[in-house]
Amino acid sequence: MLRSLLLLLAVLALAACDSNDPKKLALKPADLVKFEATAKLKKKWSRNGGSGLDRRFAKFLPALDDNGKIYTVGVDGDVHAFDALTGKRKWKADVDDIQVSGGIAASDSAVFFGAYSGEIYALSSENGDFLWKTQLSSEMAAPPAASDDVVAALTIDGRVFLLDAKTGEQRWRYDQAVPILTLRGTSSPVLTPTQVIVGFDSGQILSFSISDGSTQWEVRGSRPKGRTELERIVDIDGTPVLNGGYVYAASFQGNLVAINRSAGRSLWKQELSTANNIAVAGGRVFVTTEESRVMAFNSITGEPEWENFELKRRDIGAPQVIGDYLAVIDKDDYLHLLNQSDGSFAYRFKPAGNHFRSPMINANDMLYVFADNGRLTAYTVHTKPPKKSKKPKKPKSKD
Repeated sequence: MLRSLLLLLAVLALAACDSNDPKKLALKPADLVKFEATAKLKKKWSRNGGSGLDRRFAKFLPALDDNGKIYTVGVDGDVHAFDALTGKRKWKADVDDIQVSGGIAASDSAVFFGAYSGEIYALSSENGDFLWKTQLSSEMAAPPAASDDVVAALTIDGRVFLLDAKTGEQRWRYDQAVPILTLRGTSSPVLTPTQVIVGFDSGQILSFSISDGSTQWEVRGSRPKGRTELERIVDIDGTPVLNGGYVYAASFQGNLVAINRSAGRSLWKQELSTANNIAVAGGRVFVTTEESRVMAFNSITGEPEWENFELKRRDIGAPQVIGDYLAVIDKDDYLHLLNQSDGSFAYRFKPAGNHFRSPMINANDMLYVFADNGRLTAYTVHTKPPKKSKKPKKPKSKD
């Protein structure tokens, strides 16, 4: 089943409520709070990055390589390469007669993306020339992971494929049974020189040997609970994050978990629910939950450091760090900039584009934002000096 089923159930539940029902009023998104801006995001450049997304809950995350280029792919198979610093277009390529199902991945020599037909495509990162395509068992709902040597892909039927990056030939495959009911989406695999780390719809995180696909370790980040299949959904749809020898992952109706990357030992867990990517920086793990809470945890101990609940039910997306701040975008297209230290608001504005389901990217001291209509924009962050207080007027002397 798809995430659209969950949304349909929610819509039907709301439609059954009277307009004056207190329960319906309780589901109203939080009003925007007033605050004094202490930072600002300035537009560095903005370009048309293609046909954008469709309506099937896809998240087309752009990709950066080590040669200074950023890439986007649109649902119609149009691929775009830009200079990541200046926004200058490097090339555009069109793959005909396909519908792209997830975002794009990049190595220094090629870019990779998947189609709803279950095929994965590779184009030259130099000029966009077609290199190869390989048929997988089903579609990818998230970008693959790529290096100059291999490409790792997770399909929606629970299979992990490791392919040769130059030829598309399969090196190994792993199969895991998919639960009866899942969200519409998956995480992306994560590559290290020796590992392929994957979060599954079962709530498990597995590490595979990159050479032969053997399982190195397995951690159950979350266990299904409840009587109904809906209550037992524990998908890991946010891509695990590697930081300082640890793996961090979070699941829907489950936990945020920290794992020792080499030994596969679970270090700590915090119960929460999210289907978004998470962010790790400055000794903190940042999470946006199903209820639109923004939360920060100590990355070593797992202890909560702060929580911002003032965006409640505004359906905020994945967090991304930029400088000393944390960025999130809500369903009304407001980008909120929060202080990493305490979660207080620092800035708010509406970025270029229309709707923002794709996670943001941070690189080159810039925040890259990809809109559903294909608009790619780079922003830089600046501290805004506080307003000078007005000097009190001197009282007039009485003669």
